[in-house]
Amino acid sequence: MLSRNDLNTTSRFSIVAPLSSVSKRTRLYKLAIFLYENGVKSIEHVGWERIEGERKETELPFVIGKKIVQTGGGYGGSKIKLMYFTWMIKLFFKSFSFKEGQTVWALGFESAFPLLLASKIKGFKLYFDDADRFSMLFNFPKPAKLLMQFCEKVTSRNVYKHVIPVQERYDFNSSKFYILQNTPSASEIEKAKEITKTKDWIKASVVININGWLGAGRGMKTALDVCNTLEGKDIAFILVGKLDCPEAKELAQKDNVQYLGEVSNADALSSYLASDFVFTYYNPSSIINTLAASNKWGDAIKTGIGVIVNNEVITANYLHEAGASVSFPYDNVVDLSSSISEYISDPSKIEEIKKNSKNISEEFGYFEEQLEKLLYEN
Repeated sequence: MLSRNDLNTTSRFSIVAPLSSVSKRTRLYKLAIFLYENGVKSIEHVGWERIEGERKETELPFVIGKKIVQTGGGYGGSKIKLMYFTWMIKLFFKSFSFKEGQTVWALGFESAFPLLLASKIKGFKLYFDDADRFSMLFNFPKPAKLLMQFCEKVTSRNVYKHVIPVQERYDFNSSKFYILQNTPSASEIEKAKEITKTKDWIKASVVININGWLGAGRGMKTALDVCNTLEGKDIAFILVGKLDCPEAKELAQKDNVQYLGEVSNADALSSYLASDFVFTYYNPSSIINTLAASNKWGDAIKTGIGVIVNNEVITANYLHEAGASVSFPYDNVVDLSSSISEYISDPSKIEEIKKNSKNISEEFGYFEEQLEKLLYEN
């Protein structure tokens, strides 16, 4: 394990991620802030600029080095799978420029696998941050999928640490597993508390927070249908993030919706403190969605509010068991709307679910506490 002195005096801490900017991915943003606040002198991002101009780090309060090894492709389309493999090839050649004793944090199998060989030859410490298991993200032909799963297993067992958000995604064991739960940073929560005091928030008997990627695969049609079904009742919505589907855009125009746009992590957390529930729906047609490890759940329990999650998401079972969530099938608008109506009519039910949420928050450390153990403690 690294000592503080080793980590702080290394030539650089490299975050390798197929993204335009670190600050746009909550998990990496929190990592970068932690490193900076703990005196790491040089942080760089080796990345993939998906859309021209996106490489700018708008949220970090310090300069981060940039090495963009691939550009273009956006976030979807037919050629995106191919571009992931060109990313891996380019990273393989880039990997031999890392130095002995350097720390490299690789987001995803598509980043960690091409760095693995060089980590053994060059002697740098490789952390494999497997936030989304790559073999579950796309529909690959079966032979390709089996090969990829084998390579994932090899990578897991040969990196310095394999950092995962949940165990349920894996059908194998690895001594390198380290569970890094998606909880917020304590420092960001403190900022959020101050921000909350300065804003004029929408008010209602029930306020539902919907944040993050506001796209079709995140239940925006269900959210819009619930809003329409409960029209005239004392319910409001706080909407935070990029409007990425027609239903989200329509929802943002409703009179009982407060739309904040795309905001910083602390601003997003402040909106939880003005809410009763956070809405986290994941289209169950994708296996990775049924094994979600949402930042929103950690944010919710650390701010003491309830969670609305579709019951196909098996990794949310701990929320159900603790009485901190409301859960129905992904397309069941009728029962979800009926349940929310009961909360509107009976404020004591909201207080109960919030109490349960606060109770289970004691079982989870803040993000920086987990990083402290991962990076510094023996």
